[in-house]
Amino acid sequence: MTTKTLMARAKRANPRLVGAAVARRARVRLARAGIVVSRLDEDMRRAVNLTHNDAVPLPPGAEEHLRADNPQLQELQAAYDALDIPAAVHTQWASGWLDKNLSMAWFRGDNAYVWQFRQLGQAATIRMYLAMLDVESRDDLGLLGKLEEDGLFGAWTFEFGDRPSISRDLLDSVNEINYLDDRMGLSSIEGLRVLDIGAGYGRLAHRMSAALPNLAAYDCIDAVATSTFLCDYYTGFRELPDSVRVVRLDEHQKLGDSYDVAVNIHSFSEASHAAILWWLDRIAEREVPWLLIVPNTPDELRSTELDGSMRPFRQDVLDRGYELVDSRPIHDNDELLPLIDLHDRFYLFKRTAS
Repeated sequence: MTTKTLMARAKRANPRLVGAAVARRARVRLARAGIVVSRLDEDMRRAVNLTHNDAVPLPPGAEEHLRADNPQLQELQAAYDALDIPAAVHTQWASGWLDKNLSMAWFRGDNAYVWQFRQLGQAATIRMYLAMLDVESRDDLGLLGKLEEDGLFGAWTFEFGDRPSISRDLLDSVNEINYLDDRMGLSSIEGLRVLDIGAGYGRLAHRMSAALPNLAAYDCIDAVATSTFLCDYYTGFRELPDSVRVVRLDEHQKLGDSYDVAVNIHSFSEASHAAILWWLDRIAEREVPWLLIVPNTPDELRSTELDGSMRPFRQDVLDRGYELVDSRPIHDNDELLPLIDLHDRFYLFKRTAS
């Protein structure tokens, strides 16, 4: 009996068995060619297919308000477009790129503001659990037990045992607040004033205003009109205190005269060198004592230029009277870091010039 006849009989008897054998042989051939094929786990499937978590419905009126054709946003965009300053010229956050990377009403999903599944990918749930353990080990302020995650506006949430829900938004914020408290005594500064450059939808403003009773002023500013629009909506929705302001870029002169710390999370590394210099000048002229930068580039502080190149700007910070006093991975655990596999770094500068 020939092999062909045996295969035909086997197929009639159990076609699934033959199909599996063919698939195995195909995987072997691909592996020999250097291509590995694996089944998508549920986390990766969500990363591929979904941009946000709609398990929690949008608040009433959110979908109607959070639209690209909202007159408030269109007026804001026109005002930003008319500005003749380097910060208003975008190398990454152009309108076409933003259209592809943001579902407006679900702005806390996996998108341009907060990468979740697209960065964590396979085994995202496990990696989020490890990240939580790492952040928890340094949560001296006890914020994981104080701040809440409700999953609104498309945020992906993770539940582990009896613990409260967590999200990338929550973990990053708790980590950043504790880091600044450990390095510069954030929670002990009376009348604390914070400048958030590239504030996005107001993630850190929301968390810091809930975490720190000593916060006297928190100014959010962003060069992207959509971000300012969302930040204004989100800070209002969360009913943040009057100490939190959203300052339009075309009204940047209304920023405070002094701050205790300026923060820039994942913003400078998505802007041009010229824009970064413009912002650094705004910080230096106010003689802000502390500056925290968290870039998207793990090896160095770099810009994003129109031609795709990336220019270093650490020296530009130093030239404005600052020194680098600390730099470390945001997940600072030698055992967990390779497993979490997120390699952002804190860069903390202190002003030395008088």
